Amino acid sequence: MTDEQARQTRPVLATPSQILAEETLLEILEDAQLKRLQADLREQLAATPRGQSPAGAATLDEAISQWSNSLIMAEIANVLPQPSQIWVTDDTPREWLGHTLPGVGTSGDNPDAVYRIASVDGDRRFEVLGRFDPARRPAQLNIELHRGTKVTPPNMVNNTDLTPLASITDRDLQIAVDGSFRITIGPKEESPVHLLSAPGLLSLGSRDMLADWDQRPSWMELRPLDDVEPTPFDIAEIIRSVYRDLPGYLLFWANFPNVWFGGLHGNQISPGHIRTGSMSGFTVALSWDLRPDQAIVVTTDPVGAAYTGFQLMDPWMLGPNAKERQVSLNLAQTAPNPDGTFTFVIAHEDPGVANWLDTTGLDEGLGLIRWQAAPPGAAISPAVLVRDFRVVSLANVESLELPQVTPAQRAAQLAARAVGYHSRTL
Repeated sequence: MTDEQARQTRPVLATPSQILAEETLLEILEDAQLKRLQADLREQLAATPRGQSPAGAATLDEAISQWSNSLIMAEIANVLPQPSQIWVTDDTPREWLGHTLPGVGTSGDNPDAVYRIASVDGDRRFEVLGRFDPARRPAQLNIELHRGTKVTPPNMVNNTDLTPLASITDRDLQIAVDGSFRITIGPKEESPVHLLSAPGLLSLGSRDMLADWDQRPSWMELRPLDDVEPTPFDIAEIIRSVYRDLPGYLLFWANFPNVWFGGLHGNQISPGHIRTGSMSGFTVALSWDLRPDQAIVVTTDPVGAAYTGFQLMDPWMLGPNAKERQVSLNLAQTAPNPDGTFTFVIAHEDPGVANWLDTTGLDEGLGLIRWQAAPPGAAISPAVLVRDFRVVSLANVESLELPQVTPAQRAAQLAARAVGYHSRTL
């Protein structure tokens, strides 16, 4: 079997660098000193107001695990033998490549997005060769080049904004009939689709946005255009970097909900927020703090966007297992109202409506609604995105005349989630 034939028979995301990164992560997680450091940080966070709340305490161990995994993957990305894009973020564990990888998350990670990242030298030249599956192309692909790396992004160091050095979406690509495309990266423009770099270590990030779990992420390969010696890959040095960076990384993300959208709490929704860069679109954030007999009803307008999705998160802003619970809904998973709007119900118990979002037993948490790839030239005001937000009695949800599901249909819906979430990338 040739190298090209081998590539075509394995999952798009199962690159040699991905396999190396995941195997290294699993090895590092057995380190005794790391476990002691995590225990110390857990003690600090358990004493905070969020750590002492019922929902925060119930999810704290998982949060520490996810943030630790995220940092380790970021440290690995910085020292791969050759700069490579690796799949770094997925709050839901996955079983593949002969192992189970635990959740790898930071904050507000979207179960409909496939997040990849690479650390690149801004003085060097690179190309990205890519290919879409023409029949199952993602709703949007966005690619951005940022200063710093995922270990120490600029906003973590000095609270600067996240404006990218350069950004593009699939609308900017020159895509061949077979779905292939090419991007160049470097300090001088050298192709029709180019990301202009700057000196220093930079982060190349991409997100394939899946509006339907039958869509597939693009195949992409980052290739150096300069002759440079491979970087030594020293696991002991990676572990030392983790010891050094984990406290700051973990405490930054643990505090992030306190400042995110002004620090939402209670049953509250934010105004619409316009996103810039390659992810141009809109976001609306919310918080929920529900009694067992309450529900939140949210009606949104999809505004013709190629991607829109609604997800719930725990108080630390990490998503529950999206394979097992209906904690997110995208375009393909959402039943519309007769006028084309969507009405969602956030509740602890299943109210029998199609667009139920499951709190997974947590009395409080956060939510995020996204709209991306809106029609070109469309004049969309953030004010039209959310038509209704209200807290109601759970007993009154039935009177709202929303799309319904039977218990058998709900079981089928959940079974389809498990299959769809796995197959979308694997």
